Amino acid sequence: MSEKIYINDHLQLTTYQPGDQENMVCYLNDAELYRNTLSIPSPYTTQDAEQRLVKIQENRDQYGMPTSWAIRHRTHGVIGDISVFMKTGPDGHRDELGYWLAAPCRGQGIMTAVLRVFVAWQFAHRPALARLEAIVFAHNPASARVLEKSGFQREGYLRKYDRKDGQLMDGILLSNIRED
Repeated sequence: MSEKIYINDHLQLTTYQPGDQENMVCYLNDAELYRNTLSIPSPYTTQDAEQRLVKIQENRDQYGMPTSWAIRHRTHGVIGDISVFMKTGPDGHRDELGYWLAAPCRGQGIMTAVLRVFVAWQFAHRPALARLEAIVFAHNPASARVLEKSGFQREGYLRKYDRKDGQLMDGILLSNIRED
């Protein structure tokens, strides 16, 4: 299985490398990312980054394939992440994905391009996979728009779906179905 996924002349998805923690700490200390994600702590520390990299390696060992990919810019290094959660295992029919992108890189079509290539790669390399899902907080319509531009369709509104900071949060469910 390839360790790189080509997006364009400036971007690739790669496995994480030693030294990526610096960019992770820099970009993940972002109030908007904290507000719009379920599992990114605030503040985000070097220890958080190191623990994340250990978890990424554990998942890779468990599933025999990368589940988290660094979005790597040719000159700026890691600027984001896209991951699958292996909801039904590597040979399952359904999975969920999540992602983040550094603030200076938003609004440039980067995540839309990444999602299009990543979804195609997942379907090509996981023959049983029929459905990829994403759930975004209802207060984050920009993320829902990015998913829709990359081929996802809205399927539902999930009332009181997750809990964050003691508050019940509504979500929007979107999916991309394998075209066979």
